Amino acid sequence: MSTDKTEARLRVEDLLREYAACIDDGRYEEWPAMFTEECRYLIIPKESHERGYVSGFYLCESRGMLSDRILCLRETAIYESQQYRHIVGGTRVLEHTDSGCRAETPFAVIRTTQDGAMALFAAGKYVDEVIFEGERALFREKLVLTDSTRIDILIAAPL
Repeated sequence: MSTDKTEARLRVEDLLREYAACIDDGRYEEWPAMFTEECRYLIIPKESHERGYVSGFYLCESRGMLSDRILCLRETAIYESQQYRHIVGGTRVLEHTDSGCRAETPFAVIRTTQDGAMALFAAGKYVDEVIFEGERALFREKLVLTDSTRIDILIAAPL
């Protein structure tokens, strides 16, 4: 099946919409299934990434590590209950082939705490390497490049 640039963008956007809804709805156990078995997920300030740093706020290098992170979030992490809401911008395909693509997409995440206070939690861009397996699209690499070098609290959930 041949994949043109528009189709690649639409497939990535569908994957990103499901990704954001999964996190926003608290369906964290479903989140690792959006990645290939061997994958890389990194949340890092854009500035640090541009300097060549390889670790940031959050690093997982396999689907198993993603699942472990969710287990930790559910069973051992102690944090104030909060709600995330992702606002995802338009995707730009940087490179594409029939089997996948590299794309970038701006994002913002709003956090609502138990008392109803809302604040911009994080903003930046996703830089994704996405693999197309038949009808499925999966992240092989997801870089979450934050615009700020500061996050005001521990990042418990994925961005």
